This record gives sequence, structure tokens and C-alpha cells, in this order.
Amino acid sequence: MANSSNLMPIELLNARRTREERSENAKKAGKASGEARNQKANFKKALNLLLTAQVETEWTEQLQALGLDSTYESVINASMILQAAQGNVKAYEAIAKYAGQLNPEEKQEDNQSPWNIPITDITSDFVEPYRAVHAAFSGEENIREIVSKGGRGSIKSNFWAAVAEETIYQDPEAHVVYTRRYKVDLRGSVYNQFMKTVIRHGHLEDWEFTTSPMVAKYKKTGQCVIFVGADKPISLKSYNLSFGYVKLLIHEECDEMAGIEQMDNIEDTFLRSDTPALDVKVFNPPKSKNNFMNQYVEECRKKAETRVFHSYYFNVPVKWLGKRFFERAEWFKIHKPRYYANNYMGEVTGTGGGIFENVEERVISDEEISNMPYFDYGLDFGFEHPQVFIKSYYDQDEDILYCVDEVYSKRCKNSTFARKIKKYMDVEIICDSARPDSIAEMQDWGFNATGAVKRWGSGHGRDYCWEWLQMAKKIVVDSDRCPHLAHELTTLEHEQLKDGSFSSEYPKLGEDCVMALIYGNNRNIMESRRNNGLYDDNEEMEDDDE
Repeated sequence: MANSSNLMPIELLNARRTREERSENAKKAGKASGEARNQKANFKKALNLLLTAQVETEWTEQLQALGLDSTYESVINASMILQAAQGNVKAYEAIAKYAGQLNPEEKQEDNQSPWNIPITDITSDFVEPYRAVHAAFSGEENIREIVSKGGRGSIKSNFWAAVAEETIYQDPEAHVVYTRRYKVDLRGSVYNQFMKTVIRHGHLEDWEFTTSPMVAKYKKTGQCVIFVGADKPISLKSYNLSFGYVKLLIHEECDEMAGIEQMDNIEDTFLRSDTPALDVKVFNPPKSKNNFMNQYVEECRKKAETRVFHSYYFNVPVKWLGKRFFERAEWFKIHKPRYYANNYMGEVTGTGGGIFENVEERVISDEEISNMPYFDYGLDFGFEHPQVFIKSYYDQDEDILYCVDEVYSKRCKNSTFARKIKKYMDVEIICDSARPDSIAEMQDWGFNATGAVKRWGSGHGRDYCWEWLQMAKKIVVDSDRCPHLAHELTTLEHEQLKDGSFSSEYPKLGEDCVMALIYGNNRNIMESRRNNGLYDDNEEMEDDDE
């Protein structure tokens, strides 16, 4: 058996042969090599002849219309283009390569820094987000989450696709996951966006794109950019990486998700390593303040591990978006400013059904409170719904209502809630009169509790209370002192009907803080100069069942 110990080196073998044997062997090798070269040349010649041969196919008429000969070569090229148009990634890669769109000599050298998004590829809006990514991955700062929001054309998706690509290059153990709520939306959005980014950077030959599963694999290391839909949460748990860990999780169009919990579940699935990793939420802010992502942004501003960034179209070069985009934006800015503010600027404008447009959120200092001559106190009972106590002051001369304190609890017994507000035992608390048993309990415990008077002109008393708040010159609320009340005052809206109009009814859910504020101001509402005779003490109406 041949092995390393009994194989004879070629030099020794030739030394044992005669000059004639070595000459004969050289002639044979030369002849065989010549025949091989001739066969290869003949094959190439025959192939070129066949490719340039005329042929009649279903493509012939279209090719001739374009001024091309109907040859096998033209038919093959046309067929490849059709395959690429239908989503065949391999076909697209071949076309891009041979059409000269990919120039291997222009590719990034391996010894270059992996963090190198050119400054000409981003706008000023993304300098700080880019720094935050570096700080998070290097461990310099404890950043776990980035919220990237902005209006149309602000290149959020372009930027994060570039970051996703660089994340793969800078860490050979890292993987990236993209999500959309529905799997069917992946290919036409984030999948194509990432592919376009790779092509723009001249790296397509280094990647293998597949659609089943929907993955982009970096050929040199086997790292993956995975594209998943959140509509099948069970299937997400089956994703297992053969090595490494998910370093970057990007939720695109995350305002379309079922809620924050859905994204939290995805994060729990993929971001399991203690290695610095980022959860990125990208979205265009919906116009409604009640949208969960708009509310989540406000929560995030107080989270130490989260950064919130906003980007704008007007910082993007005109040639990137096209002159027509900017012309349309300017037209909407002049003729439909509300639409412009939401769609192009990314502002939360409201649906148009907002109830309180007179709210001022600001800090109310202790000194300012100490100068208020008196306060009103209201209590809305609840258990499954929140139980809320509100302290406020109404300046009749200025027609300004100040909200300075709240106590808010869910699934809380009256006795427990009473202990939470025991410092207010000596003041009059006006309560929801639909709960006389609860009022009696408060009185038994030593509270000066009384029921709100519910006598309303024309049977629309509840509506008038809401209108009274709306007509006030200003409602000042401190979101630190009254966070739940501030949330209700700034987000409650009339229900929008199918035809786009709004219901005239005021909310009956999620308005517990507002109702406590109304009860506390029961006498102010009755005595107000804005009553205009609507309040009729002589007409007894049925109590609302709040």
C-alpha cells in the first residue's frame, strides 16, 4: 500500500531513468497537453458559434424590436433577466456581475476598518445614532435599545441596512435579525433593502441570498442576516444558530406590530447573550397619540438604556430622493399642513378627533402650589377599572385649571386605597355618586366624602362636564405629579367612524382620571360663568353608572 514512507520522490524517479526514457515521456506529456489545449479551443469556438447562431423563439419579435439579433446568446440573456425579475437571486447576481455593476477591484480590502459607513452615505441625523451603535457594541455605554423614528424619505431603512451589513463584518460571531409583523411583507421591503445596500457597497459576490428560508448568508464566515415575520410566534422559537449570537435585532415598521409585548417576545427569543446587543425599533410615527409606539416613545425618554432619534427628509440630498419628492413635500406643506406634519416631518398630529386642545404640560413647582389659595379633590371609584384621586385648583379669574396631584391604583380595595389618601381625610372629597356604598365606607373611615351632584340640563350633563374642560382657557398638568391624568388629557380622542368622521360621544373607557377631575370640580362646573344656563338644579336626571 502506498504511503508517505514508500512513495518515491519524482526527482529520484527521474534520476533512475535513462535520458531516452525521460525524453520520450516529455514528448508524450507535451502531445497530451497540446491535444487538451486544442480540444478546449475547439469547444470555445463551437460554443461561440452556437451562441451567435440565429434562432426563432418566442423572444424573437421582442428582440428584433429592440434592434437585437435573435441569437441563442440574446435569448439566454433575456431569459435570465426574466428570471431575475421574478425574484431569482442567482440570476440577478449573474446579470450584475457580467453587466459590469460589480467590480471586484473596488471591493473593501480585508484589512480596512469594518466601521466605515462613508459620511457621504448618511445625513447629519444619523451621526448620533451611529455613535450610539459604536458605544453599545464596544460596551462603552449601557445602550440596549434604539428607537429610530422620522417622516417619509428620512432614509431610516437605508441607514440601518448599512449598520446591519457592518455588524456582520466587524464581528465574525454576530448575526442580524430583521422583523416585520407579517412574513409576506419581508421580501418587498427589508429583504430587498438589505440586498440593495450590499450591491451599492459592491459586496454582492460575498453574499448568498435565499428566499426559503429568507436569509442572506455571508459566504466567508457563514454569518446570517435572517428575515422573520412576527405573525407566527411559535415558528420563531425554532430558529437555532449553528454558531455565534444575534447582535442586532431590527423591527421595521414596528408601529404595525400587535404591541410592545409582541416585540418583547421576539427579543426574548433572539437576544439571549450577555454580549452587547441592540434592539432597534424603526417606524414612521402614526398621527394618533393613542398609537402604542407613540406612547412608548414617551416612556423611552426616561429609560437609561434607550436612545430615541428622529430623522428628517430635508437633510437628505435632493439627488437621493429626487426633485419631485421635494416638490410634493412643499406642496403639502402649503396646502395640507397637517398631512405634511405627520407624513413628512414625522410629527404626532392627532387624528383630528382630539378632545382637549387646551392642555399645557409643564412642571408645577412647590412654590407655585404653595401660592394656590385652595384645592378641589375628586375620587372615581373602581376595581377592575382604575380607582383615581385627583387634586386640582381652578383659577376662576384666569379660567385656568391646575392639576397638581394624583393617586392611581388598579384592583385595589376601598380600604387599601383609603390608606393611600389618608393625608386628605380633613378635606372635602367629591366622589362618584353612583357608588353610595363606597361613599358610606369612606365616611365610616373618617373621610369627608360626598357624592357629586348629577342634575343636568337637557339630559346632557356628562357631555357638558367634558365641554366645560374643553372650554377652559388652559388645563395645566404636571406629568410627573399626575402622569396618568396627563396621558388621558393628551391622548383621549373621539371615536373615528368608518366614513372618516368622528362620533360626538365622549369616551367611556380609559377616562377614569378625567372623571375624577370632573367630580372634584363639580361645584366649579355648576357655578361657572361658562354654564350659560345649561345647568338646571330643578331637573333631576338619572345618575350615570360610571
